[in-house]
Amino acid sequence: MDGVRPIPEDAVVDILLRLPVKSLLRFKCVRKNWCALIKSPSFIKEHFQYRNNNCARLFVCNMKMVPELQPIVKSVVFSLLPEEIVPGVTPEQKTLLQLPRVTDFTCVAGPVNGLFLVQKLLYGADVCLGLWNPATKEFRSLPPAHFEIEGFWSHNNDHQYGFGFDLVTLDYKVVWIRVFWDNIGLSVYTCVYSSCNNSWKRLTLEFPPISNLSAPLDATYLNGVYYWLSRGLNGIYTILSFDMVSEQFGEMQVPDITTAHWGALTLHGGSLAMLTSDSDQPLTSIYDVWVMKQEGNWSKVLTIQPHIDAHWPINIWDNNKMVFEIMETSQLVLYDPKTRHVTDLGFQLDPNIAGCWVFNYKESLVPIKRGNETQGEDNAVKQIEHYFDTIPMDEASS
Repeated sequence: MDGVRPIPEDAVVDILLRLPVKSLLRFKCVRKNWCALIKSPSFIKEHFQYRNNNCARLFVCNMKMVPELQPIVKSVVFSLLPEEIVPGVTPEQKTLLQLPRVTDFTCVAGPVNGLFLVQKLLYGADVCLGLWNPATKEFRSLPPAHFEIEGFWSHNNDHQYGFGFDLVTLDYKVVWIRVFWDNIGLSVYTCVYSSCNNSWKRLTLEFPPISNLSAPLDATYLNGVYYWLSRGLNGIYTILSFDMVSEQFGEMQVPDITTAHWGALTLHGGSLAMLTSDSDQPLTSIYDVWVMKQEGNWSKVLTIQPHIDAHWPINIWDNNKMVFEIMETSQLVLYDPKTRHVTDLGFQLDPNIAGCWVFNYKESLVPIKRGNETQGEDNAVKQIEHYFDTIPMDEASS
């Protein structure tokens, strides 16, 4: 119509920035310039930062054994909870992905800019990794990492991952640490994956002395650095860091806590944080949340004494609320220390395995595939499902 004035371009951008990923993926088909805009790195970054102003949602991975089929068969469900959880009301769960009869899924880590790292374990203790964006449904299987390791070490090892973003090369990286023991001592192997090159490389660095690395409650990537909590044989905690740009390891001090305390790393309000309890086995503990404002400078920002039955801490949400597993009932609950409200989140966990992960999640448009790869949205889910070994329905029912 002649009398209709076109919407200014900056107004269009402002509107699009407010939309969820699902809507933006559909709008890519409306106009070519919208498609180019939505796919541009600058818009992807600005959209994620705009959405970052909102409260993160709880992203839950719940894994259960299915013993009636085979001892190794698992059911894995990825669910998303709403932005607002009403105290005392079980929230509605949105199922993002369901893997009903898998044999090799082992764990999930993240998120970093909306991306997750998933792991499966093959026969012979070979580990395979993949990157997944639940919002865009893109998935990429990572190539094998080549560890030159003696065969007799294959079943006597531990490993941890770090997942982050190189702020200089704009490259997503995965650092893989494998620790091996034999009758002589301890050996540490590390390698780094580059999403731009889709390849691994071995790092030959002097590795800080460690005894045990603990997986964090959430992805502890911050401003180009990933962090793990390390605990020596003497019980003393330190923090191991990895710089995604320089690809160098470092060490930092933890808050002033005793060796008898339990601890785990997470993020809190955009800073590295450490959750500690007043005993080595939480269950009925008093918790402190420490935040690092500058390297080695820690401040206690929160103390929580849950008035609930024996429990295990899973994560922190919305800065001061905590997610717990109730040990007797294997329920997942949200505890608000201000009101002392306990909200059942509606998940029944498997008491026989440590198979529940709860993350603070914000969706993003960050692509996983490279420019020369083609992958439609419809078959992306099929690809991540096909990544895991699934027992066919007819075999499961026989």
